[in-house]
Amino acid sequence: MSPEKRVIDDLVILGRAVPERIRNGRITVCTAGYSEELGFVRIYPTRTSSPLQRWNIVEVPVERNPQDTRDESWKIQGSRSEWSRLDIKIKVVGTLPRNRGLNLIANLTEECVGDLNTVKRSLGIIKPTIEECYFCPEDEFDPLIQTTLFGPPQAQTKQQFREIPKIKYRCPNCKNVNPHDQTVLEWGFYEWFRKNPENIEQVWENAQLVSDKHLVYFFVGNTLKYKNAFLIISVIRLPKDTITKSLIPYTKITYIE
Repeated sequence: MSPEKRVIDDLVILGRAVPERIRNGRITVCTAGYSEELGFVRIYPTRTSSPLQRWNIVEVPVERNPQDTRDESWKIQGSRSEWSRLDIKIKVVGTLPRNRGLNLIANLTEECVGDLNTVKRSLGIIKPTIEECYFCPEDEFDPLIQTTLFGPPQAQTKQQFREIPKIKYRCPNCKNVNPHDQTVLEWGFYEWFRKNPENIEQVWENAQLVSDKHLVYFFVGNTLKYKNAFLIISVIRLPKDTITKSLIPYTKITYIE
C-alpha cells in the first residue's frame, strides 16, 4: 500500500536538530514545527541547506515514512530519489511575527514531559524550571570530518563534538521524582561550539537561560528507537510580553486516518 501523501501549507518551523550522517552518507537534519491543521509535525530527513529557519512558515509536500510510526513524523516526497533538489520543494510562504510566536508557544505547553508519554505523543512544548546546565562526553565521538557529495564539510554532525550540552530541569507540574536530564540537540548550540571551540560555556548565556527579560521554553521530542526518551530539539527564548490564552484549544495531536 502506498504511503499517505499530502501538502502541508502552514508549517511553522520551531526547531532543527544538529545534523547527523545516515548509512548512505547523507548529512541530514531533523526539523520540527507546528501546523494549525495537523498539530505538531516532524520532517526527516532534510538537507542542511533547506530553507527551514525558526519562525518560517512553509509549504511542503510530504508523505508517511513506513519505518517511523510516530503520528507526527513525515518525510518530504522524493526525499531519497530527489535528494539533490529537495530544497526547491520547500516554499517559504511567510514568517510568524514575534508577538504571535509567544502566544503560539505559550498555548502549546504541557504540564510535564511525562504527559507526552501518557498520550503517546512524540513532540511537545515545556516551560522549564532549570536546575543545572552542563556538558558530558559524546559517547560516539568521531573527530574525522568527512567531505561528501551530500553535504558541505562544515556541516558537522553531533558525533564530531567531544562534548554535548545537557540540561536538568523541572516541568511546571512535574511527575518525575528526579529532574529531567536531557541532551540539547539545537543546531545553533553546535554551530557555536564549531566556531568557538575555546569558549563553549558561552552557549548558556547565548541561549538567555538566566535572563529576566525572556521567557524560555523547550521544544522536546522523543527518539524512534526509545520512545520514552525525550531530547531538547530547541531552546525557544522570547522577550517577555503579555500572553493571550486561546479560547479554542490548539491542536496538539496528529491522527493518522
